[in-house]
Amino acid sequence: MYHDLKKLFWWSGLKRDVAQFVYSCLICQKSKIEHQKPAGLLTPLDVPEWKWDSISMDFVTSLPSTPSGFDSIWVIVDRLTKSAHFIPINISFPVAKLAEIYIRVIVKLHGVPSSIVSDRDPRFTSRFWKSLQEALGSKLRLSSAYHPQTDGQSERTIQSLEDLLRVCVLEHGGAWDSHLPLIEFTYNNSYHSSIGMTPFEALYGRKCRTPLCWFESGESVVLGPEIVRQTTEKVKLIREKMKASQSRQKSYHDKRRKDLEFQEGDHVFLRVPPVTGVGRALKSKKLTPRFIGPYQISERVGTVAYRVGLPPHLSNLHDVFHVSQLRRYVADPSHVVPRDDVEVRDNLTIETMPIRIEAREVKKLRGKEIPLVKVVWSGTTGESLTWELESKMRESYPELFA
Repeated sequence: MYHDLKKLFWWSGLKRDVAQFVYSCLICQKSKIEHQKPAGLLTPLDVPEWKWDSISMDFVTSLPSTPSGFDSIWVIVDRLTKSAHFIPINISFPVAKLAEIYIRVIVKLHGVPSSIVSDRDPRFTSRFWKSLQEALGSKLRLSSAYHPQTDGQSERTIQSLEDLLRVCVLEHGGAWDSHLPLIEFTYNNSYHSSIGMTPFEALYGRKCRTPLCWFESGESVVLGPEIVRQTTEKVKLIREKMKASQSRQKSYHDKRRKDLEFQEGDHVFLRVPPVTGVGRALKSKKLTPRFIGPYQISERVGTVAYRVGLPPHLSNLHDVFHVSQLRRYVADPSHVVPRDDVEVRDNLTIETMPIRIEAREVKKLRGKEIPLVKVVWSGTTGESLTWELESKMRESYPELFA
């Protein structure tokens, strides 16, 4: 546009005015992708002072049900030593039952932590869980909504757990909960570069006796003040290594990010990717809205999060967002902002609904036949097509096969 206009017109600040006019297009702001670095510099959590003083926790769900009735794993990790407990549970357990397990497994062995880092799972935001931790003296540090990177420790541990779980089940068969004690032992005796040793050694101050590293415990006996000195030095070494690791991670992360700040009263858009009813993210089309809004920022929370004033129809969303979920709104007096007629789910995605089954196909894989269906999904600006498992679609949308 600028190159065409400058052939016919000229005034001081022409290029700036053209750029401002283009940037202020409301439809473009809500639909066009950003060709810049994502926003949000890395803000590491503080390094804990002592073992099991600060912990993180999360759930691994949707596992096959075992004969014991378990279908999930409660992962609890010490943020300093990286030692972890993998507790089999049923996802339908009430919060009171989880609290009983927490006291029996964690508090009994390690005492009461001063802080707990977790996501905003309904169990961790319930009134019972909050009142329990308040009575115990533990501070809840919940992650920013729709930003699981805050609890990166648990997320990384869960990746390792799922890998070990998959290998054990494929190699030995049987129910997955029967392998969980051995998997926890293996994880806690694996070397972690961020602390320079295994979680077991970091927690107990000595190497664990294993079939691969067998030694007599009486070979090196340390008593009295020497134990205290060695333990204190080891914790100091771990904290120094963690600080160096965090600094290195922040350096790598921030190279691919840009610093973005807002002020109270600014207006922003919220990023909302479309997702199918079976959990698949749809590829956005050119004019499919990628953002909704704009909404006003009411408060800054920390360094990279903001509280946003949401309308009543979005009351199901938590109102604090990481800066990476926001986009600055460029105002213009000519804008008439319509109400976003979309239903946003609790995980900040827009669920699209299936319209019809377009085609069927049977895929053969290792002697198995897997029925697939081509589904047409509705959208705000058109239809989208994806191939889905017929079994999942029949379970979620039986009316399509009537």
